[in-house]
Amino acid sequence: MLCFNTLCAEREDSSFIEHKVRPGENLYKIARKYIDQSPTLFLGEFVEQIKSANGISDSNIIHIDQVLLIPTGGSDIIASEVIHHDYLCGIYLNTYSLTENNIQRIISKYDSLGCNALVVDFSNVIGTLFYSSRNTIARTNGLITPIISHPQKLANLLHQYDIELIARVTMFKDTTLAYNYPEWRPVIIPDSTDTLASEKKYEEHWLNPNNREVQKYKLDIIKEIISLGVDEIQLDYVRFPTEGHLLDADFGIPDSMTKQGVITDFISKVYEITQQEGVKLSADIFGIVALQHPEDVQNTGQDIRRIMPYLDRIHPMIYPSHFYGEFWGKSYPGKEPYYFIYRICSVLRDEIEDENKIIPYLESFSLYHNSVDPFMISAQIQAVKDAGLDAGFLFWNAGANYNSTWEALEDFQK
Repeated sequence: MLCFNTLCAEREDSSFIEHKVRPGENLYKIARKYIDQSPTLFLGEFVEQIKSANGISDSNIIHIDQVLLIPTGGSDIIASEVIHHDYLCGIYLNTYSLTENNIQRIISKYDSLGCNALVVDFSNVIGTLFYSSRNTIARTNGLITPIISHPQKLANLLHQYDIELIARVTMFKDTTLAYNYPEWRPVIIPDSTDTLASEKKYEEHWLNPNNREVQKYKLDIIKEIISLGVDEIQLDYVRFPTEGHLLDADFGIPDSMTKQGVITDFISKVYEITQQEGVKLSADIFGIVALQHPEDVQNTGQDIRRIMPYLDRIHPMIYPSHFYGEFWGKSYPGKEPYYFIYRICSVLRDEIEDENKIIPYLESFSLYHNSVDPFMISAQIQAVKDAGLDAGFLFWNAGANYNSTWEALEDFQK
């Protein structure tokens, strides 16, 4: 049986506080009151620790005025050392799936499959922050949903199993702030040839990457997340928007600068912070942009050659089912995972001097099916290896359904 915290066994140096049971209280209410003072992450497990410390049977019976010993292990949560692996194998877990059962299952699976990284959303495209941020702008705009109630404990727990905690942080796609701060958005230039332009209403979801106030806010959030004990900052949507009505919007970029220059400069600022704090920095790149066609580079501002000096890792999101219609002579790209993964990884390997920085996201889902065949996942893994990339891979399933992924990884262990 796996032990998921530092108080699984009784220790001589454990600290306790006393609690006198009041009317209407039960063990879960009491545990919830003191969970912040315990190194334990999970409420259910903390209840079991309280029961063990007080010799309470499985019946969970306690009595009014009974004095309980509450194991706290000391009142301060001491941060464990940042960990980094040269080779990564892990999954993305959306924050709403960050439950006790899921975390325990992941740790159990990782132990047998050799996985060592977990990507968790610390923010999303709505602008929500999933931890108790102290940022004034975030608080003023109601952006805080602290599902990650104890991020330092989460980091410490994962570190016990040599698992990196990677914080995925969305950048310039931020629906709430784009709505609340019009001056932070790009300025749409009306199309004089479009007779219906005045009747069109656009819901704006994007901030202006060139806006200094926008950049300062995002940099402040990154600094705050680093202080929570994460091992890597993974930037997503660190680009300009590509929606049609925003392609030619006014971003206030002077003639002496380009979109590529703006994105490169911003990433360099983030890199300076992560270097000072000793954490890794990576960026997500959607598959088609990884091919670096001039038009895509111009529109997104993501010039891989220019940004790579400021990134420790790059995570191309190569999802074959996202390639619409015929592509590279293949009528159904989603059915050709090996071909597309191999070809894009090969292009990236030739594009980037240090191939050890390339750690692709692989598709553990499909746009067209509810389930994924483990063979489709195995084909993607093999494609990465055959393309000569040896730094690992990450898997993406927004619904946290990784059963097929576990099967595929088990096959590779044999």
